[in-house]
Amino acid sequence: MEKTRTVCIIGAGVAGIAAIKHSLEEGLAPICFEKDSDLGGIWNYHDVPKNGDPSLYKSCCINTSKAMTCYSDFPIPKEFPNFMHHRFFKKYLDLYAQNFSLRDHIHFGHCVEEVKKADDFPDSGDWIVTVRKLKTEHVDTKRVNYVIVANGHLYRPNVPKCPGLDKFAGKVIHTHDYKDFKDFVGKKVLVVGVGNSACDVACEISRHAEQVYISTRKGTFIVQRVADFGRPLDQVAVTRFSQSLPSNYMRPLKFKMFNKRYDLSKYGLAPNGPFRLTAIAITDELPDRIMLGTITVKTDVERFTEHDVIFTDGTTVKDIDAVVFGTGYLHDFPFLEDGVIRIENQFPFLYDHIWPVSLEPSTLAVVGLVQPFGALPAILEMQTRWVTRVFAGHCNLPSASKRRQEVEERLLMIKGNSDLSPRHFIVIHALRYMDKLADYIGCKPNLTKLFFTDNAFWRKLVFGPCTPQQWRLEGPGKWDGARAAIENVEKNMWFPMKTRTAGVDLTKGLYKEWIDLLKNVACVFAIVGILIYLISNRVIWKFNY
Repeated sequence: MEKTRTVCIIGAGVAGIAAIKHSLEEGLAPICFEKDSDLGGIWNYHDVPKNGDPSLYKSCCINTSKAMTCYSDFPIPKEFPNFMHHRFFKKYLDLYAQNFSLRDHIHFGHCVEEVKKADDFPDSGDWIVTVRKLKTEHVDTKRVNYVIVANGHLYRPNVPKCPGLDKFAGKVIHTHDYKDFKDFVGKKVLVVGVGNSACDVACEISRHAEQVYISTRKGTFIVQRVADFGRPLDQVAVTRFSQSLPSNYMRPLKFKMFNKRYDLSKYGLAPNGPFRLTAIAITDELPDRIMLGTITVKTDVERFTEHDVIFTDGTTVKDIDAVVFGTGYLHDFPFLEDGVIRIENQFPFLYDHIWPVSLEPSTLAVVGLVQPFGALPAILEMQTRWVTRVFAGHCNLPSASKRRQEVEERLLMIKGNSDLSPRHFIVIHALRYMDKLADYIGCKPNLTKLFFTDNAFWRKLVFGPCTPQQWRLEGPGKWDGARAAIENVEKNMWFPMKTRTAGVDLTKGLYKEWIDLLKNVACVFAIVGILIYLISNRVIWKFNY
């Protein structure tokens, strides 16, 4: 009888526990090593940040709604708020691990020191993993058949080399090390960056500081968690219909949407680069804080002095007490043997953001090195579904030369665009990426079939929020509860808010009527499009030729 093949999983965060589950489902034997004392990764909150570990601030809430943020076969409980504080999301991860009995496969308090190829790697594909038990400092080695790197990339803060920063007398930290506002009460604070974390931190500090300045080099678009009619933005924006529209058509519409409530140019936030390359910050509060005067927007930092900051527009802010960098993270895999993953100027040479192109056989995968606009957990889960099926022999990868060619073509495109920054190297179009991986697995929903056999449900899939359960309707990993979960999104969205019997619903019918009209119009276009396709490809009268 053939011995069960082992998978070493590094990290027990969102990606790691999904990797354990899907390894078990594919008949593999997972061994997960986690440095911390509990699962959750960045969502396992600690009051004190640790170097080399992910970290988040005390007030952090997720920016994507629960319907979009869950694993595909384990919806977040309907009682949980739509936008959860980190303690709710940690509880959800605990429920997931409990439901699928994942903790038994995790070795807590174990740090992976080194992962290197076995001596017979070209033939076996095996790895030698060196692990240190933190309590006893005991070091052990294990030979495994596969490795899944699932420890994320939010642990090595990127602090730009600003002239004069070494001479600055005030406090300097990265958002990685920020926990709460207490060290900034009554002070003048500069926040560098306008990403999600930078905006959250700037807004929180601004309620207690003397003044907060926020510096941005390129500007940003601002969106809020909640859209029209009080619905979660991602459930309105991330639909198959909206994501299928031509980008040239959607860009002006998106610009109008971003500017609908706030004229970003008047708030000093309007981007000065190409629309398609501009970051989008999710923040409910930043424009209001700017209007209140507690936050002032500044240009890029030119240099620091002992107490002051000089900006690229020539202005100076004097007597700054503290600087908080919200400038992202660097990609780093310190435990991996040199040459396993090639990283050039922060560009990781990974096929489909997962497979090291120079590695043959492909027995090591990286999960989580992607940046979507939207929820991440379902994407990490889909990556682990594909990876474990490849390891189990149920899916095949293209040849090494083909994988290398695709990555090098992407690198050439990046080098030819001077406006791109390292952040763009891992940006993905979430829905297209999910469908691509689903195609590999064989779990992509058959929308053409549903259009003719179950049109009402087809419309829900196309015009409703594209929740993770869409990739559990058929194929490997099919879940019997997927359809019900999709149909209950609306009900579960409002459930935690039904704490009082409200008066007259002033919007009753308006949203539904608009969506129904949109669906009917799109159905007509879909039918016409199918007919045009059939005619143009001579399918209808092919027997006449």
